[in-house]
Amino acid sequence: MVIVVTNDDGYKTGGLNTLYLAAKAVFGSQVVVVSPDRLQSSSGMSFTFHKPLRVEKIRYNGMPCYTVSGTPADCVFMSIYHLFEGKVSMILSGINEGMNAGLETVYSSGTISAAMFSAISEIPSIAFSKNLSPGMNQTKIDQNMKTSYGSIINILKKIKTRGFPKNVDMVNVNLPFKTTVKTEVKIVKTDKSVFDNIVIKKKDPNGRDYYWLYGTLKKNLDKTADLYNLFAGNITITPIKLSTVEETHLKNLQDIFK
Repeated sequence: MVIVVTNDDGYKTGGLNTLYLAAKAVFGSQVVVVSPDRLQSSSGMSFTFHKPLRVEKIRYNGMPCYTVSGTPADCVFMSIYHLFEGKVSMILSGINEGMNAGLETVYSSGTISAAMFSAISEIPSIAFSKNLSPGMNQTKIDQNMKTSYGSIINILKKIKTRGFPKNVDMVNVNLPFKTTVKTEVKIVKTDKSVFDNIVIKKKDPNGRDYYWLYGTLKKNLDKTADLYNLFAGNITITPIKLSTVEETHLKNLQDIFK
């Protein structure tokens, strides 16, 4: 069986390398990288159906790696249905350069979407993201990613020993900026709304209007959810279920349309 490591920041990032090394330490030689050949951040679950994909098999920074000229979801699609057809046992996505906490970031994230498509294909998946400080250069980002190595190993060991959680489609892990093997782990829900969204209106040199979409972090965050606990310095682990439809939802809708 094959465990695939992917991301949305490209195969050259320190976050991907840290996740690969941790996965290899826990699961052994069956770990392989299938990653976009360039930055694909915030791509969501988009697929490349309108043009052909290129796949190149390389070895980069000691990792057996397939680079794909597409999105993270394309990488998972190629892994499951072509490169390792019938052999993929788990998808690990990340470590993303930036947090993916709160629904507004979760559903736009390429890192999360790679794990989601794996779950849709009924293959267990875990997404890893790391909260970083604004303005960090790539060298400092890569150095900071390495500090999460021990924590990721601990998480993967528990999954390997105890199995993937039942009735959960995928798991979303957010790592704080300062992470050690002693960092506390919080099992929490996903915050529903974390930004006060605004539209900034300006004028270009020709006097025509243009707009920036922007959001500022809300001050009163839910203390039982992911973002508050991540900012408090904890590792947050959140279960995600793709279908949230319950019998009561169906009945309420039936009452309207009957």
